[in-house]
Amino acid sequence: MRRPGKTYREGENIEACNLPKPRVEDYARRVADLFGFKVGGDITEIVVMLGGTIHYRELDELVGENGSIFVHGALDFDILLPMYTSPNRDRFTIAHELGHYFLHAGQGKVPVVAYRSGSTRIEWEANWFAASLLMPLDKFGDALQEYEGDVEQVAFKFGVSVEAATVRKNAIGNR
Repeated sequence: MRRPGKTYREGENIEACNLPKPRVEDYARRVADLFGFKVGGDITEIVVMLGGTIHYRELDELVGENGSIFVHGALDFDILLPMYTSPNRDRFTIAHELGHYFLHAGQGKVPVVAYRSGSTRIEWEANWFAASLLMPLDKFGDALQEYEGDVEQVAFKFGVSVEAATVRKNAIGNR
């Protein structure tokens, strides 16, 4: 998905935004408000509104590709997803890649290629953004109470995997 002649920041060359987690959560909330995104909503609508395209690939097509989002410019990016993952997993991945778009590409001002794996600061920030966009702290806490801590029901409500809901529950603790 690289564009010929385009130079991208990637790997260690992508600058972290270095915002504290609560500020990333607030940013994700403001993005949700701006785009009218509601709990359990269609995350692909945000991608479309931003001029992005989602491409589903077979495993062998992904092997040679070393990125999961390619930000080419403002309102111009591609997200690559494997064809073999669940819709709930894809929702989190899309939200994560949008985190890179907003936090690390400056909404397209900086062309970037973010990789599929790694445990760097930029990946943490994108995960914080995704969790906050899909599972806003206040609404997630309310749902945990409503469903008496039943993570499966909470995950269903937010349209995320049980694993993502469990991580979010553990991350927020007793807030």
